[in-house]
Amino acid sequence: MYNLTHFDEIAGPGHGIEAINPGMVARIRAQAADLDRYQIAARLADAVTNAADAAHSRSWEESQFGDASPDAIVDQEYHEELASAWSLVAIEHQLISPETIMAHHASLH
Repeated sequence: MYNLTHFDEIAGPGHGIEAINPGMVARIRAQAADLDRYQIAARLADAVTNAADAAHSRSWEESQFGDASPDAIVDQEYHEELASAWSLVAIEHQLISPETIMAHHASLH
């Protein structure tokens, strides 16, 4: 699986979530079609929170055991892709823009 190293890779043509996991993007778009902007924002917030939790779990396992378990690795990759897909949908629904993400990029780390 591909790990994102920078937020600007989310929308990149070679590394974008649409190229990595088009099925997930299609599923998220179908869900978002029935949601209003507040519900989409809430789903995005949940996805980002879950991705951060999974990344912290993986990091903790790596620090404690020298390597993360396969479950922790898969969880982190899945939640990272899910957050990327919801970010893409939020951009498509004009809830956020790539410029907004990059303006706050330093505060994300």
